[in-house]
This record gives sequence, C-alpha cells and structure tokens, in this order.
Amino acid sequence: MKHALRSLTAAAIAASIASAGLFGIEARGQGTGNRQQANSEFRVQNSELPTASQIVAEAAKRLAAEPAISAEMRYRIDAFGHELVGTGSYLQFGPGAEKLLRLDLKMQVGDKLATIQEIRGADAYWVRRDVPPTPASLGYVDLRQLRKSAATTTPAAPPTVMPQDDWIMLGGLARLVAALDQNFAFDTPKADEIRFTAADGKSVVRLPIWTTSGTWKPDRLATLTDRDPKKPASLPEQLPDRVDLVLGRTDDVLPLFPYRISYFRTPKPDKHAPPDAPPPSPRELLTLELFNVSRKPIEEREFQYQPGDQDVKNLTPYYVQRLTGDSKLR
Repeated sequence: MKHALRSLTAAAIAASIASAGLFGIEARGQGTGNRQQANSEFRVQNSELPTASQIVAEAAKRLAAEPAISAEMRYRIDAFGHELVGTGSYLQFGPGAEKLLRLDLKMQVGDKLATIQEIRGADAYWVRRDVPPTPASLGYVDLRQLRKSAATTTPAAPPTVMPQDDWIMLGGLARLVAALDQNFAFDTPKADEIRFTAADGKSVVRLPIWTTSGTWKPDRLATLTDRDPKKPASLPEQLPDRVDLVLGRTDDVLPLFPYRISYFRTPKPDKHAPPDAPPPSPRELLTLELFNVSRKPIEEREFQYQPGDQDVKNLTPYYVQRLTGDSKLR
C-alpha cells in the first residue's frame, strides 16, 4: 500500500526547480604527513586504523549515544530531472534508544513556501506536510501500539535507506547511518578537510573529515529489489547505487558526525555514444548536509505537538503493516 505521506510529493518536486547554494565549502586532500597524523588521531581511541565499515558503524553508535544534538540542514533532491532545494533543522534529545526527535524543513514551490514537520515524542509521532498544490495534511502514529505490535511479530524487511523514508520516526540520524552500514559496503576512508567561512563572514574554519563511498551489498540489494544485484542498470531510476559519506575527524565537537550524506545513481550507457566516449557521470539523487552542529541543551517541549482542531489521519495501522508485516493492532 502506498501512502501519500511517505516521501516528498512528486508534485512538489516537479514544481520546484531552484539554484543550490550548498554549504559553500572547499574540500582539499592532504599529503602523506597529514594523513599519517589523521590516522594517529583516530588511534587515540583505536589501536589501529579501522575499515570504513567500522567507522560507519561506530558513527551510528556515537550518534545513538549522544543525549542532545541540534543541527541546521541543507538538502537537495533530484527527482526525474527536477531539483528541489530546501533548508531546515534537526533536534535529537534523550539518553536512551528511544530518542525524542524533530525535523523541520522548508522549501520554495513556485511562489509558495512548502513546509514539512516531523516530531517523534515519547509515545506519538506527528508528521505535518504543507506542500502546494496539495492541501496540508497531518498524520499521527501511536508509538505505544507500534511497539506492542512489533514485540509480538517478526519484523518485516528494513525500510529503504533514503532520508525521506521515515528516518525520523525510526530513530533519526543514528538509524539512518546504521541502515547505511547494514546495506552498503564502504571503501577505505580518506583523511581530508572542509574549509568554510565562519559566522563572522571573514575567518575560515577548517574541519578535519573522513570521506568514504559505499556500494550495495549484493545480498541486501537482492532482498530489497528482488532483482539481479549484478545489473544495477535494471534498478528503479530513483534508487541509488552509491553513497558518499563525510564524517567528522575530530573530537572537538561530535566525533564521526555525518556532516554530509550524498546518494548517486550511475546512468545507463548511451547506446549511441562513440566507443571512446567517457562513461556518463553519476547523477546526484539527494544530498543531505548538516552544519552548526552542537550539544546545546534542548527543552522537551520542542517534541510536544498539539494538533488543536486540525483534521488528523491515524497512520498507526499503515506503519504496523509496513514495519512488522502484520495488519493487526495489538
């Protein structure tokens, strides 16, 4: 069963083509000496440089362990040749696995402002979408019922790993990065740095980073698509075949924080191209960037939602079926 609230609407994507002023950063490679220094930085907590998969898994664990995270966001989506650019904020609060989460996004749709808000409280998940020309909608999930159903059934296959697929309800950034680790095989990390202009508009900040790229694990891809994993060109057009990760390489702020997640798709070869033509460049499906990241205190009221007199659609049965494979509420 398809649901209109699952992802950004195609109408919004088709109606919004904007220029992307993403981050304004400059990434530069480092020499051998700096790379050795970067490796030694990671060895402060690890006896040897781990594989990229270990770094990605560790990034997910550290995100889950953080009691409070706030960050600003920029994102860019390419859907069937149309580009959507937006900004927003991400909040995460709570010491345990059941995080309180909030995502606020906004983008321009023609001459209209579109907004998406997702709030995951202790016992309820709310999602409100106001994306013209579609009327505004408000959905609700009873997390207590969802947990009860999940405890008595065999979980269904994990959902897909794109950031518009229920990642806030399922656990936020930690869940998203953990899903990447489960589904993609990442290559050896490379030490690098990002340079960007500070808030004063004058000074340049240097942020040490790890960069790594991942491609589908064959068994995970086969499970997700029921297709031959050796033929990526046969995959749906909007499914990525590569993910690039930028993780923090310093303990100053948040270790291994995912500052950028980019999804790419390799186009089909042009049958009419000359034999010596270079292969087509991968298409950037979606990039999610986080900045101004901090551990500043967050008030619990940020994760409380009062619907007032708005019409509310109960999405609990849908999510019980989708996440547990069981159509019954328990």
